[in-house]
Amino acid sequence: MLDHPYLASAVARLPIRLAAERAWCPTMATDGYHIFINPAFCETLTDEDLTFVLAHELLHCVLGHIDRGKDRLPGRWNEAIDYATNQTLESFGLRTPKGGLLDRRFEGLISEDIYNLISRDAPSKGGPRAQGRLLDTHLDPEGPHRIEAGCENLTPAERQWIRLGLLDDLEKGMKSRGMHSGRFYEEIVAARSERVPWEHLLARFVSGIRKDDYRWLPPNRRHLWRGIYLPSVGRPGPEHLVVAIDTSGSMTSEALEKVLGEIDKLRATTECRLTILQADAAVTHAGTYEPYEDIPFASFKVYGRGGTSFEPVFEWIANAEEMGGLRPEALIYLTDGYGEFPENEPDYPTVWIYTESGAKPPPFGQLLSIC
Repeated sequence: MLDHPYLASAVARLPIRLAAERAWCPTMATDGYHIFINPAFCETLTDEDLTFVLAHELLHCVLGHIDRGKDRLPGRWNEAIDYATNQTLESFGLRTPKGGLLDRRFEGLISEDIYNLISRDAPSKGGPRAQGRLLDTHLDPEGPHRIEAGCENLTPAERQWIRLGLLDDLEKGMKSRGMHSGRFYEEIVAARSERVPWEHLLARFVSGIRKDDYRWLPPNRRHLWRGIYLPSVGRPGPEHLVVAIDTSGSMTSEALEKVLGEIDKLRATTECRLTILQADAAVTHAGTYEPYEDIPFASFKVYGRGGTSFEPVFEWIANAEEMGGLRPEALIYLTDGYGEFPENEPDYPTVWIYTESGAKPPPFGQLLSIC
């Protein structure tokens, strides 16, 4: 933790399980979220080697190596991700244990490129053996080990969401120590580009800031007018979501309807107020809807169509907070990603939903893509 705090803070957030005498864990192992440790193997390592192998497992999780394998040949993919991981850790100043997979031919290449080179050089389906040994075992996230070890049953979307948070923290930690990701950068890009339905990620974002305790008094106000009495959320959260729409001219009606419809579904499950801000170079329209109100999407009018700046939305929210009329628990910003970002990160969660590819990532918050 003293030598590599940017790695230690990330590994501390992953579940580490003992897997003594498990046939599927002769050394260490990971399924992309859990890290499994065989104590007998660890006792054979020096402190330096133990640090390396633990960091090795961490990068497999953070970079989504297990999920990125897809339909590739497992043996070659395992070798490729080990080559990529070991050379990344070497660039961090760690040293690969004796006999571990390390080949300077693959320096600077991401796992997919290394896999292609290994496959090109392989004359048969089995391919040539790697020059070195695998330090760990890579497990199928849905494999039988989950029952033996009592693991959480995470969906691919949940693993992706956790990865994004770990990646953000890892990059911030490295920057705070003046480290440049270098060869690590392309692996980060590949990990972020893994496509999981954006609806799942958005639901995960909202569920992370709401509670699920229910009560009958007061009942759910959304359905009272129908004479239907349903329980309300005991500790409603979020109480107030803000959705900002970039109306600079690049936002299509299809994208707008798709995202707002999904947000309205989530709002119905949380009983929260929803403020919709439209903005181009300034906030051009603001509307607030109570939990029991239906949003008129069919007649939704778009204001603006000028230039783009993201700063006015954050300024509008700050002014509303000062006047005591608004305290958002989260901001969801729907945009193509081309515009001026504010310098300072707000003290509420932010998720950016990009409708086009090619724009630079936001300097803060979570990034989802529907393109």
